[in-house]
Amino acid sequence: MESQTIRCIVEAGLATITLNKPETKNSLSVDEMEALAVAVQRASGAGARCILIYGTGGAFCAGRDLKDTNPETDNTYDILSKRINPALETIRRCKVPTVAAVAGPALGFGFGLALACDITLAADNALFGSPFRKIGLLPDSGGHYYLRERLGRHRAAELILTGRLISGRDAAAIGLINRSYGACDLDGAALNLAADIVKGPTGAFRASKQILDCPGSYGDMAELEAVLQHEAMDEHDGREGIKAFQEKRSPTFIGK
Repeated sequence: MESQTIRCIVEAGLATITLNKPETKNSLSVDEMEALAVAVQRASGAGARCILIYGTGGAFCAGRDLKDTNPETDNTYDILSKRINPALETIRRCKVPTVAAVAGPALGFGFGLALACDITLAADNALFGSPFRKIGLLPDSGGHYYLRERLGRHRAAELILTGRLISGRDAAAIGLINRSYGACDLDGAALNLAADIVKGPTGAFRASKQILDCPGSYGDMAELEAVLQHEAMDEHDGREGIKAFQEKRSPTFIGK
């Protein structure tokens, strides 16, 4: 499952997807964004139990490659609503746990991609944001949603109106992402986390992702917890987990 720009390898339950376009700081064309979503789908279908996404050349993804953009002829609405947004939604709704390891810039589409993953790790000196004000536009790729959801409207407005970028360290400190590391430590930390997830009850993780995305009230979420916990108890990993606890040993999970 490899192409020149989007490389995907699945090994021992871990899928690593690499954005490999360093000459543009991994800025992607719309076709390449869609290819990334296809790679995520295929990795999930190939038995991956965790998907790790990162970029080459000291960058995660600097956004959309605008070299062929023509505001006079492009149908921006169609490009976003029918192509870019569905690609990001595919990643966001992936049933397999996803981890982004962000070095360097995560801007525009790259910002939305990093935050569409379940867990976002970054180098301390990574850069997050959607500085569209500099080109007379507004954030897209879900930028408004993630900024308001995680930071509140007032902080979201500040970052949008100023176009200010924030470091990985600051993004972690304010809760925009999960955690930051020294630049030399990021890859190892991301791999260790992904490997730990692979060994876990990934069927139960899949259910938790469904619950976390439930738009309803407390009661709605609690009801869904009851339904999915009942199902999990009937699966191999649920039975194995209880048996291992009773036998005072470490469980062996298979993701089902």
